[in-house]
Amino acid sequence: MPGNLIYEVECQLDPDIVADYDAWLPGHVRDVLACQGFLGATVEFPETPPGERQRRRIRYRIESASALDHYLENEATRLRTETAQRFGGRVHCERRVLRPRHELTSAALEPARCLNCGAAVAGKHCTQCGQASDVHVLSMKEVAGDVAHSLLHLDSRVWNTLRLLVRRPGELTREFIAGRHQKFLPPFRLYLAVSILFFAVSALLPDSGFLDLDSKEGNVVTPAEGIDPAKPGKSVMGESDCKVQIFDSSEFDELELAFGRACKKIRADGGAHFAERFAATAPKLMFLFLPLMAAVALLFYWRPRRLYAEHLVLFLHNHAFTFLLIGVSEILSAISDLKIPFIGILGFVNFLLYCYLPYYAFRSMRVVYGEGRFKTTLKFLSIGMTYFVLLGVTMMAGLVYAMLTLP
Repeated sequence: MPGNLIYEVECQLDPDIVADYDAWLPGHVRDVLACQGFLGATVEFPETPPGERQRRRIRYRIESASALDHYLENEATRLRTETAQRFGGRVHCERRVLRPRHELTSAALEPARCLNCGAAVAGKHCTQCGQASDVHVLSMKEVAGDVAHSLLHLDSRVWNTLRLLVRRPGELTREFIAGRHQKFLPPFRLYLAVSILFFAVSALLPDSGFLDLDSKEGNVVTPAEGIDPAKPGKSVMGESDCKVQIFDSSEFDELELAFGRACKKIRADGGAHFAERFAATAPKLMFLFLPLMAAVALLFYWRPRRLYAEHLVLFLHNHAFTFLLIGVSEILSAISDLKIPFIGILGFVNFLLYCYLPYYAFRSMRVVYGEGRFKTTLKFLSIGMTYFVLLGVTMMAGLVYAMLTLP
């Protein structure tokens, strides 16, 4: 029809995916035609010279340039991601737009080029990478609009992810394992964002209890205090202070000296620098701890065989929920310190939140692994005991590292 655009996609295929691609292509074309403004499509099988990769050419008829812009801005990324997830780098696609003759510009005019990938841009968006053709330094109004769009929209992925994470234990993990990724945040990105937010809130809230090492008034040892001259070889800092005995000629002299210096630094500033150092170290330790726990879970779920990544995704999701719950609990604790009538009920709410946490972990295991209550209970208890032992070892290593690296 006059006025219609032709959006052409030509794909070169690796030999090992030709049959799979041909079986998949009709469904993909139907998905594209379901988008707004697409009127029809033809699939061509060009002849391929010997030695070259086979090609498939799909020509979509679109009603207008605005419909094409809408597709490139809202739908193209999702559909291209699905293709990439299925075939990876074994298919290479080139895209072009064919316009009616009366819309062609003068041949003397050089077409605009995309600033991101360098492809020719005929409309408001690049047909290769999807970037808008009108790229400029944003005004404050545009920046505010972009921030609001990112926080409130994000293709609904943030809200879809948080809603499923909080309300239905294990369902987010099961959706991700089933391959439904587009609607949700990736597990590592979700865990990273929530953990950073949690540690930031813990550091900012007064009396959060994250690492309360404040010393009692009048019981602070300054760096000037040192070894008791009456008792050579011993460090003295009061009955309640750290005591480090140093044995001459012992192979642990250097380590004991380091701990002795650390103890004096902790007492000198009430543990402020130590708390900061440990707070900076803890997130890194958790990134080592979670893969270790996923390996432990692999030992308990070996029949039917499950991938290591499935266990890791479950632990990432469960820890993201744990950080959210503890963060809310700390906020409620800070509010409960205010002198407001009936504010004490928040303490009971906190108690219920912590009671819900073990149920959440148990329920998520049942949903993801699909086993009965008895088997899940036994594995929950066994993995739980291993979890707390390894967590204690990990945190102890973090505390020692924080002490030995005090400035």
